[in-house]
Amino acid sequence: MDQQNQSQRVVICSELPENPIATKMTQKEDKTCGGRFRWNLIINGIIIIMAAFPFYLPLEATLGINCFYASLWMIFTILAALTQSKIHQTMKKIQNNMEQPSLPNSSQIKFILITFIYKEPLELLLKTLQNVSQQRIAKEIIMLVCMEEKTPDKETKIKSVYEQFKDCFGQLIITVHPYGTPGEIPGKCSNNNYGIRSVLAHLKKSDPNLDPNKYFVTNFDVDTIFHKNFLDIQMMNILQEKDRNNFVWQPILFYNWGLDKLSVFTRITGLARNMLMMGALIPFNINIMSVYTASLQLYIEGDFCHPTYQMEDIICYIRWLTLSKRSLKIKPIYCPTISGPTSGSTIWQEFIEWVRQNKRWSVGSAEVFHYFIIKASRINFCSAFLWACNYLNYYASFICVQSLLLITTTIRLFAMETDPILQQYFIIPLIAVYICLFFMIFMNKIAVKYLLKDIVIEKIPIWKDFFHWILSLIVMVGYGLTVFYGFWEIFFCGKGVCTHEPSKKKVLDNIVQRKDETTVPIQELQTEK
Repeated sequence: MDQQNQSQRVVICSELPENPIATKMTQKEDKTCGGRFRWNLIINGIIIIMAAFPFYLPLEATLGINCFYASLWMIFTILAALTQSKIHQTMKKIQNNMEQPSLPNSSQIKFILITFIYKEPLELLLKTLQNVSQQRIAKEIIMLVCMEEKTPDKETKIKSVYEQFKDCFGQLIITVHPYGTPGEIPGKCSNNNYGIRSVLAHLKKSDPNLDPNKYFVTNFDVDTIFHKNFLDIQMMNILQEKDRNNFVWQPILFYNWGLDKLSVFTRITGLARNMLMMGALIPFNINIMSVYTASLQLYIEGDFCHPTYQMEDIICYIRWLTLSKRSLKIKPIYCPTISGPTSGSTIWQEFIEWVRQNKRWSVGSAEVFHYFIIKASRINFCSAFLWACNYLNYYASFICVQSLLLITTTIRLFAMETDPILQQYFIIPLIAVYICLFFMIFMNKIAVKYLLKDIVIEKIPIWKDFFHWILSLIVMVGYGLTVFYGFWEIFFCGKGVCTHEPSKKKVLDNIVQRKDETTVPIQELQTEK
């Protein structure tokens, strides 16, 4: 490839034209959202009131509440099983299309794939980009790598990405998010906001008649492995919709990246997150997570991503929902996608990381609920009320209250109640939950064998599965307790605790096969820039 063509394929953005309107909006929203007394206190109130039910409600009512949570487990499990079945059907369909072939025409839409790197190891980034380059239409996509100004070994990473992937994509764009921008906090939200605005400015400069309705942005973490047919399946889903700006597409995430080598609390949490995504988050339109796709037009209407928040996926969905005033629907992409679980070099470090990330998720879910309430007046009341109920039922009630209720119910039964017959009835919802947890493990093993066989190799003896199943309820209770702690941490510390702490990738780094790091001279890199 000659120098002129290469410079069109590789772009390094270091400056973004100032957007004073967005800056003023961000500063105004940040001023409105400050302080400790925020709408997320509703969550804290719900948790305290419901967790104390066994101490002031009749025991029969407490039994009914426990049965309610057991029924939620069963509903989520059934919906997850149906979703996994649809994944299997879709994979068979795309395989038949590959053999015929009758694949979708990519001329109607264009993809921008965007990933982020801060302290993650270079090998992990290279492995992920190598995976993306294996997509059938890789030569037609725009690949965006968003770095922070304080990214360790930034220049080395830029040169390595440039050297190895300069010929792999339609365009390779690298952005460097400046540190200390007024009205922002460091993290994925501000990096995402900067990166996608930079790409839009670049595209407008290249094409003054740019139509953002034809571009679709797939946002993903650097610890993501796509199936080789992911973009084809996603394209099929997008082309089926008429008004494509009314949807956000969510691939089904599996956390089986070395999951057989990790501890019981990491594995069970990963399996639960997979099942609850399939059975709760997507079917009840609650929120997107980690990997998602939306039109560039929706990004523009929703004012991109709020740079003063830390839970980038949830805040994006809520921001787009309220600012665009569209009835956004979360649509599943029936294609298995691997996402890295929390990890650590030792079991203790893995546990510390597990607690830290669980707490961060709860803090993030609390702060974005506050954001939703202050913006909810912009959308239809019924839609806003329904979403708020589903959100509270999932994050406050199902995830947190259920764990606390198990503890308070146990105290009531064994410390305050003497009726042995009534005590026995409480075994029913407990058994129902354990049955659902069994199917959660069983469905994931089926997925590994039939859906993830091209991506994952996992060997877990049956005794270990049994051991993990027995401890699974304890893990979920521990997860709920860390979430409970996070909700109160934001209450006592205010928005100042809402910072983005990136997940540790030590184990993932060990799994990645190291590659030779070839680089280009800095002068040549500057010439391409």
